[in-house]
Amino acid sequence: MLENIRLSLKGIISHKMRSALTMLGVIIGISAIIIIVAIINGTTQNLKDEMLGNNTNTVTLSLYSAENQYMAYDTANGGTVQGITTIPQKSIKAVKQIKGVESSSPVYTKSMSVYRNEKESECTAYGVENGFFDTMKLYLTSGRLFTQRDYEKKSNVVILSTEAAGTLFANEDPLGKTVKIVSDMYVVVGVVEKNLDLSKIESYWDYYSMTGDVTSEVYVPSTSWNLVAGYDDIQKLIIKLNDPDEIVNVQRKASEVLNSNLSTDKYSYKSGSFAEDAETMEQITGTASLLLVGIASISLLVGGIGVMNIMLVSVTERTREIGLKKALGAKRSVILSQFLTEAVVLTGMGGIIGVLIGIGIANIIGLIFRLSTAVGLPIILLSVGFSMFVGIVFGIVPSVKASKLDPIDALRYE
Repeated sequence: MLENIRLSLKGIISHKMRSALTMLGVIIGISAIIIIVAIINGTTQNLKDEMLGNNTNTVTLSLYSAENQYMAYDTANGGTVQGITTIPQKSIKAVKQIKGVESSSPVYTKSMSVYRNEKESECTAYGVENGFFDTMKLYLTSGRLFTQRDYEKKSNVVILSTEAAGTLFANEDPLGKTVKIVSDMYVVVGVVEKNLDLSKIESYWDYYSMTGDVTSEVYVPSTSWNLVAGYDDIQKLIIKLNDPDEIVNVQRKASEVLNSNLSTDKYSYKSGSFAEDAETMEQITGTASLLLVGIASISLLVGGIGVMNIMLVSVTERTREIGLKKALGAKRSVILSQFLTEAVVLTGMGGIIGVLIGIGIANIIGLIFRLSTAVGLPIILLSVGFSMFVGIVFGIVPSVKASKLDPIDALRYE
């Protein structure tokens, strides 16, 4: 085999121009496939990142009305929808067992004003369990998180985001001081901050997408939420993913778990338009990828025909050589493997060059049009392997022809 590869490389080098032109079709086809896959993969990953909650890899399941597709809310009952409020613990545990889920946390949420003396801050208020802070990548900058006693006693305690603390307390230390939410006073026991991945921030828009539109947030124990909201509100479930590629699968299975506990089909848990967008996106990009790769594969077909043509020419040119080898005792299998190896080496080299050119062009396109590109090792190996497969398919006919030559007729060939 090594000897066949050496002879193949020698033959390719001795006919540089002819070999280069033969490989051109393969190079173009593989380059086109790499460019298409790189751009589609990069764009798909960007869309998934945008769907996964401000760089926290989270997706939120909320209760929606089946009639109007809006989030469920019954004004007549102060928010309660036919007794649907909290999410059962067994459902939360079942969601955590789904592949791709790292953690999950039920949460209440509502926009409201928070006061400190004469200062006011428009905040998003959350009724949370302690697991929420880890799920949302929030870490303490000062103070403490909620204790079990806070939950049991429904204590009037609050944790502020750094933005809310800055707005309400300016340069003061907020710990131990009070803020007013609705009509009750709450003691500040902690301040938290988002744990941002700064390596992904390349522009203002990156920072904006990570921090979100509303950054002033306050957190109270979930057991105290009805005091804040004034009624038994509807819980949402925030799910943290350890594998962003599982977003469609996770949201579908998690929705099935939560909906299995509903006694009515008028409402259902889902992640809103994001879930549908993600699923539609996968279908569209999958179809587009197959279509575009199919078109690009035409170049490989043309390249394969070129390989067959040049190998037939090579067999004709080396007829006497073949006759001499067979006269010296070379078997048909030896001749066949030699020419087949040459075809595979030729297309394999074209595949490698095509991959390198494809990655380079994809990166250039990404820089010019500010697009993300991503090419994984599997697609690289698959592309090179496919190019070698083309060599096998289109090299069989010339190789078989060479192996069937009669040694006497071959030696007489002029």
